[in-house]
Amino acid sequence: MGMTITEKIMASQSGRDKVRPGELVWVDVESVMTMDYLGKTCFDKFRSLGKTDVFDKNKVICVSDHLVPPPNQKFATMLNEWREVVKAHDITYFYDLGRQGIAHQIMVEQGHVLPGKVSIGTDSHANTYGAVGAVGNAVGVTDAAVAMATGKAWFRVPSSVKFHITGEWQPYIMAKDLSLHIMGMMHWNGHLIYKTLEFCGPAIDALSVAGRMTLCNMTVDLGAKNGIVAPDVKTQEYLKDIAKGDWDMLASDDDAEYEAVYEIDVSQLGPTVALPDKLDDTLPVEKVTGRKFNKAFVGTCTNGRLEDLAIMADILQDRQIHRDVNMIVVPASQGVYLEALRAGYLETLILAGAAIDTPSCAACAGIHTGVAGDGDIVLSAGNRNMKGRMGSKNAEIYLTSPAVVAASAIYGEITDPRTL
Repeated sequence: MGMTITEKIMASQSGRDKVRPGELVWVDVESVMTMDYLGKTCFDKFRSLGKTDVFDKNKVICVSDHLVPPPNQKFATMLNEWREVVKAHDITYFYDLGRQGIAHQIMVEQGHVLPGKVSIGTDSHANTYGAVGAVGNAVGVTDAAVAMATGKAWFRVPSSVKFHITGEWQPYIMAKDLSLHIMGMMHWNGHLIYKTLEFCGPAIDALSVAGRMTLCNMTVDLGAKNGIVAPDVKTQEYLKDIAKGDWDMLASDDDAEYEAVYEIDVSQLGPTVALPDKLDDTLPVEKVTGRKFNKAFVGTCTNGRLEDLAIMADILQDRQIHRDVNMIVVPASQGVYLEALRAGYLETLILAGAAIDTPSCAACAGIHTGVAGDGDIVLSAGNRNMKGRMGSKNAEIYLTSPAVVAASAIYGEITDPRTL
């Protein structure tokens, strides 16, 4: 019996020829990421191990993303303390205000995540790293501290579930729609907890790396250990000028064993919306068309990339956002911001009436930059919509794709972009 790509990575990175689901492995990590609001605690744990030097100062990546720019004195002080800690440990790659972005975007776009390797981070959406054929996983600060000291982390090898995606992508249908469709199809029922979700098939081959990042990003919200797409020519092209090391082009064996296999035809997929408070309570957009909202938000590690801003600019070109809608758009990194600026996307969005904010987690974390207040109804292209996620517990959050958000912002009510 062969192995899945995740099993192959865990075997190769633990010095084994073969692993099986359920086994415990002690793997080498390619990179360890921590960020502003947990970073100091992470380094405190590291020092409690009696260590002063990280295992490789080029592979411990530090990012300021949740608290920048600081909205109050408390967060400003936390950031200052964070900067002193990073400086004290002489960390090579520190993405602070002015060079910042959302940590998971930074990890992939700056080449700190490599196919065939393991990368971990102290934020739940580290599953994003599977988009380039890596095992990406979120860990707590204690496990991160151990990895910072040793260059290793322990895993229980997960069982794998395959999603074979066929068909052709239709206009205005995005990876986010597929993610939400899978949410509604699988539900939060425990069946995918600690599983690998492996995406393959012709429709995945056609998907950009950015789209694959969206898909893998949201696997954690089904309880999965990791999401992954095998590397291909698109991965090679994406990484050729940025990769911080060599990588392996691994793929699952034809006779690899899966706990379950699901088939989805994207040709039949339409824009999808998750209703307030539950990610897995999803409906086709036509079932919720006409529902009014007053805030629109696009950004986050799920949908703040260049192609997301491009489709929004296409929809909003020469149109105006409804006077009752406040729309905030946050590029996922300074790199994305600059590319969108040069391409004219930000100008189009601004002329339409959107506010553009500096790259950060922003309102997604409910900390600052457009948080929801009592009575707000938010149409968001983020990743979570539970009560209080974006601020007030008395606000409602609908989740959908950037295309649906842009089209809906024109009318102030949920709108199918295919009708424009």
